[in-house]
Amino acid sequence: MKQRLAIMFLCMAVFTGYAQKHVSRLDSVQRLNEVVVLGNSQRSVIPSQQLKGEELQRLNSLSVADALRFFAGVQLKDYGGVGGIKTVNIRSMGTNHVGVFYDGIQLSNAQNGQVDLGMFSLDNMQAISLYNGQKSQIFQSAKDFNSAGSIYMWTRRPVFADSTSYHLKATLKTGSFDLVNPALLIELRLSDKVSASFSGEWLSSSGKYKFRYRRKAVMTDEIMYDTTAVRQNGDVRATRMEGALFGTISGGEWMLKAYNYTSERGVPGAIVNNVWRRGERIWDNNSFVQGSIQKDFGSRYHTRLMAKYAYYLTKYVNKDTTVMMIDNVYRQKELYVLS
Repeated sequence: MKQRLAIMFLCMAVFTGYAQKHVSRLDSVQRLNEVVVLGNSQRSVIPSQQLKGEELQRLNSLSVADALRFFAGVQLKDYGGVGGIKTVNIRSMGTNHVGVFYDGIQLSNAQNGQVDLGMFSLDNMQAISLYNGQKSQIFQSAKDFNSAGSIYMWTRRPVFADSTSYHLKATLKTGSFDLVNPALLIELRLSDKVSASFSGEWLSSSGKYKFRYRRKAVMTDEIMYDTTAVRQNGDVRATRMEGALFGTISGGEWMLKAYNYTSERGVPGAIVNNVWRRGERIWDNNSFVQGSIQKDFGSRYHTRLMAKYAYYLTKYVNKDTTVMMIDNVYRQKELYVLS
């Protein structure tokens, strides 16, 4: 018994000494050489989807709304065919949660919160970017952060070779439903630091297309008639004009732009009780003038000033005798300054 106790005490003493020696090694200071970690840093927390340059021009599309079909996570709504309002929502958040920016300044519509993307053509567009969240860049206003998703449209900025003083581009697009769409783009070099551009287009379409119309009896499901009809009151006439001045300064650049869009469109409406034509018409006259100037003070300090004045006019007329006659006019004036 005494031998066993002696052996146990001896083992405990050896184990205690080993543990103390092991702890002392852990407590000792170990000096390591310098460790350098390299990696790629991204300026954007959430990467964006983008179409730009020749890739954007190769699309067989008429407006910005058509080009947005190629982005993932986007739902495009088209109300009323060729001349209808075209809106977009991201991640099913609704159109009112999508901010639409034109050359860095947000477009707005206080009447219904929806921006008609069919107003903007691709003939004068340089790049379109889609952000499924916040844009991780400086020079953002509170309106930028208020949007769950954002669409940024950037128009062409003239770039000339050494011996070139102007660019001229004329296009003509035609299609179904009597669609005619001529467009013109002119870019001029006024001096070494100042250039100008003018873009205009005209869009016309009757909106008439054939469709099958059947009606059955309520009680017997017997087909009462089966015919081919032509869609009426879906026409559109629209004109877009846009002029801009671009310049460079020491350590920065500036831009001044004027935009006007006028249209007259029919609202086809639903075909109920053999009513083939509705008396609803919409007139739009949207204009704005905006400018921006950006200057860098060295590599650490940057500043930007942007301003905009917009005037929107919408007239809606409903001459349908089966409902209440409507003749409404909506006007919106907006002044926007951001520094």
